[in-house]
Amino acid sequence: MSVKLIFPLILLLSASLAAQKLEHFDLILLSANQSADSSWHVGNPRFLSKFNPGGYNNQPAFFSADELYLTVQMPNDTTQTDIVSLNIASKQRTSITNTPKTAEYSAQPMPGGRRFSAVRVEEDGTQRLWSFPLDRSDNGRPEFPQIRGVGYHCWLRDTLAALFIVGENGQPHTLYACGTKGQKLMRIAANVGRGLQALPNGKLAYIIKATEQTWFLKTWDPRKQSSEQIVKMPLGVEDFAVLPDGAYIAGSKSKLYIYKPGRTPDWHEISDLSKYGVRNITRLAVYKDGKLVVTVQ
Repeated sequence: MSVKLIFPLILLLSASLAAQKLEHFDLILLSANQSADSSWHVGNPRFLSKFNPGGYNNQPAFFSADELYLTVQMPNDTTQTDIVSLNIASKQRTSITNTPKTAEYSAQPMPGGRRFSAVRVEEDGTQRLWSFPLDRSDNGRPEFPQIRGVGYHCWLRDTLAALFIVGENGQPHTLYACGTKGQKLMRIAANVGRGLQALPNGKLAYIIKATEQTWFLKTWDPRKQSSEQIVKMPLGVEDFAVLPDGAYIAGSKSKLYIYKPGRTPDWHEISDLSKYGVRNITRLAVYKDGKLVVTVQ
């Protein structure tokens, strides 16, 4: 199975699918290590997007210690975006998707290790969450056939997903939980950001935009169906990841920040990537062995 994308990654937060050339983003691999006092340090930068200079390289997701799924658009292409697998050890690249009439983006590994999910923009513009086998044994299926307008997603367990539903006609973007069996939406919050992360304790971490300038990191417990406010986000930041010890990591402009719940009162800087030419850090992906990938400009 190969699938080719045609979506405007400005995230489809508008329902428009007009073809466009996407902004240039690069990917940098870093190692995140803890010192004896449990503080985190990052280093050993490695440029991952040399294969696509000047192009769009974004939405990294670890599928294993050495395999990343990325969303890619070549610089001479104004209509297509591909999901690409990149082996960061061998530097081998594999095209995962390649259909000319639909678009897929935001690939995530699914619990169980046999399938991955991605938002598909179908021929009529409908956005639904699909899943595909990692062994390419079938052409995929919609996981929630009746739910449309999916912008981002995150799996909390094999039968429960968090879905960012794009607001239409001026309505806010809303976060829901939905089970694959009942297929019923459960509202978690409105005015949410794109950052979603499943935590080891089964909770969901997400961003709530209280005002234009005041955004908070919160968690939602699917068992209690209740939310808890964790910390105020740095100004304008809606992307984050979680390190192996449970600390949150986020980027603001060229700097990386850490927040450790219960151990630090606020975010604190751990690295400035401006020395590598980085002006702006957006998305982040972390693997349990300490590998960190950041999307940068």
